[in-house]
Amino acid sequence: MAVLNQFNFYQLKPKDCLDISFEQSFAMLKKLLKPNVLDKAFDITTPYPSPIKDKKDTQWCKTAKIIGINPRLTKTFWGIVKYAMTFPETCIHIMPLWTTGDRGSLYVQTSWHLNNEFIDTNLYNKGYKTAQEQLKLVINILHALEKIVGFDALPHVDNFSEITLMNPKFFEWAKLNKQKTAQLFPPQVDYNKIYKEVENIIIKETNAPSNLFELSEQEREKLIFSQSKDRTSIRINLMKKIRESGLEPLPVTEHAPMRPVVFQKIEYADDKNWAVFDVKKRSTTAKVIGCITPYKWYKIDNNGYPVKNHIEQEVWDYFSDKIAEFQKEYNFDFLRADMAHNQISHSHNLADKDENEKQEMWAYLKDKINKQKPYFAMLTEAFYNTYYINGISDMINKKADIVLGNMNFQYLNKEFINTIDDYLNPFRNNFPFFPCLCTFSNDGDLKEHSRYFQSEEANEARFFISMFLNLPSYTGIGYETKTLKPENENEFSNEYVKIQPEPYKWGDNDILFEQITKMRELYAKYKSIIDTAHLELLSTNNENSLSWTYSLNGKIRLLFAVNLNPDKQIIKFTLPTDIQEVKMTYTNSQYDEICAVAENKVFSIENIYIGECTVFEFE
Repeated sequence: MAVLNQFNFYQLKPKDCLDISFEQSFAMLKKLLKPNVLDKAFDITTPYPSPIKDKKDTQWCKTAKIIGINPRLTKTFWGIVKYAMTFPETCIHIMPLWTTGDRGSLYVQTSWHLNNEFIDTNLYNKGYKTAQEQLKLVINILHALEKIVGFDALPHVDNFSEITLMNPKFFEWAKLNKQKTAQLFPPQVDYNKIYKEVENIIIKETNAPSNLFELSEQEREKLIFSQSKDRTSIRINLMKKIRESGLEPLPVTEHAPMRPVVFQKIEYADDKNWAVFDVKKRSTTAKVIGCITPYKWYKIDNNGYPVKNHIEQEVWDYFSDKIAEFQKEYNFDFLRADMAHNQISHSHNLADKDENEKQEMWAYLKDKINKQKPYFAMLTEAFYNTYYINGISDMINKKADIVLGNMNFQYLNKEFINTIDDYLNPFRNNFPFFPCLCTFSNDGDLKEHSRYFQSEEANEARFFISMFLNLPSYTGIGYETKTLKPENENEFSNEYVKIQPEPYKWGDNDILFEQITKMRELYAKYKSIIDTAHLELLSTNNENSLSWTYSLNGKIRLLFAVNLNPDKQIIKFTLPTDIQEVKMTYTNSQYDEICAVAENKVFSIENIYIGECTVFEFE
């Protein structure tokens, strides 16, 4: 049985905690929760109150420590509970949970139904038989554990998803000539009316009434899919008929330029074929993601550009209502806005670029939920890039609370320190959103990114900074034991966004796990100070070091320091108050050389090597 530490979390590696039996995990849970709390959490007829239910705004997330969870790594809904008992971080982001399309990718949504892939057999045997029941139970338990829980919201779907087929007018379509060698353009077609041809094909192939698309979505679903269990075959058949008529949904594009999207060719492989689209005058960084299609947020002009401020109100209401219903049904506390770096209202090369967009889809959605849940926050997947308008203006337009950022794609050097300095100064003082100290994200865990995580010292320093600076941070499941130099595809969690034939191979980095455990214990001890005290980033004699203090009532309580210089350093700080007593409470150094001296308001740390992190408590 795992040992529960004094800070109320179990010191277990992710792989070990997920390998324990249901009975063992339930016994562990009983040690964490009082009987009346556990009974209340297991009653899914009533949502267990969120730990932030009384918050009047979203300020709580500005210091949130977020753990990202790919449910394919926890394998079942109950696996999320097992893992949640092994860390003190209070926020959990769960990657998409809806039914999937292309290659089983979590980010290729097929319907609004939950993915049955994550149903837990033990919970099923206890009477929680559906994915809906199990997810409600898991969120109840996470809330009882004082965890704040978020989900992924996707502004796109599988090309021929159930959502697409039930709502053709909510998406953009291209019409090809009979030979399927070229695309038809206005005036031969009207970009805003092509969907009607799709509707007619669906009506004909399903023998549905002619007013099918005037009925409610629930009624359309019954008629199109005939309450059949083999919904996939119906979907594939409709896809074939629609494509035979030369109709293709436009794909998702990202980065600049994003418009106009034009047909290139039909590609063939084995017995399959698919349409290939590209963007005119595409830059080297722009991308076309062929397996997913975005919602049609704006009316489209004859040149293929969205018409600024001419929104498709029905689409905005449909998407925001669906997401708001999902939040309410399962009592989520925040969402991650997927691909929010796309500036959808400015995805064109026109000269008129409004830095203060009056109507922004993500802001519209957030406002809708905040009317009922003022604490509900939004984490955006964005990187501050300037595509068509300034990235900071774009985040303000979207009403982002916190932004994922791109610190996990930076080396630990002077530029990294400058980024943190920017986060702590201009951002905190001038903007309504805060960037995250992103250590590692599961969907960013790719072979080409492994170069940023190939030293023990760098990995420890990343986590140290993310935990002890009072900015929001994001760390994906598996970072605790990440292998320094993975060799196989199944060691990268991004691969498990899709279904893979081989199980995920957890890292075996005992050294990193030991240090992260110590840091987590210290974070649990100092959390109340870190969240509320005054932070000051210190100037030192070493520009490649990072150090900061937390003060209460004008008195320095804590000092944190990390050296990113390849050479051994003596780091000196000038402190504003007299020091009575100094105690080192943490170091990851393997040596006994570190010496701290406080004399005449000058505090010196001697013999600190690259990647070494230290914490001092002042009395």
